[in-house]
Amino acid sequence: MNLENTIIPKSDQLNADDLIAGPRTITITDVTKGSVEQPVIIHYEGEDGRPYKPGKSMRRVLVAMWGPEAKAYSGRRLTLYRDPSVKFGGQEVGGIKISHATGINETFVIALTETRGKRKPHRVEPLIETATKQTGQSADYDLSV
Repeated sequence: MNLENTIIPKSDQLNADDLIAGPRTITITDVTKGSVEQPVIIHYEGEDGRPYKPGKSMRRVLVAMWGPEAKAYSGRRLTLYRDPSVKFGGQEVGGIKISHATGINETFVIALTETRGKRKPHRVEPLIETATKQTGQSADYDLSV
């Protein structure tokens, strides 16, 4: 019995606790405007009504990596992971970060504010996927980013 589905938080969005079992790679289907507190809503295949609402740091990563036009994000892919060291209100609560992305050809590094006056580099690796046939076996070629 797989217990992963039994630990999904009741929420209207993807959150860090959803990624306790491991990273998730998503394919973006749309980006819409949200609220003042969460201005960006990233919809993805299989979201089940729980879109990804990136925090300010990950929005900065997306804009620096892919540009400011959200309409260009559709069809691109991200690998999201839970970083337990993310702080909110001075306490480590965990948060969602981006580890891999399509649309980049080499490691992307950006300095993000960790705490007031302190910046830390954040790395995003290229997401290179191997095409698979319906048999589940790898094809002889890679889909490039």
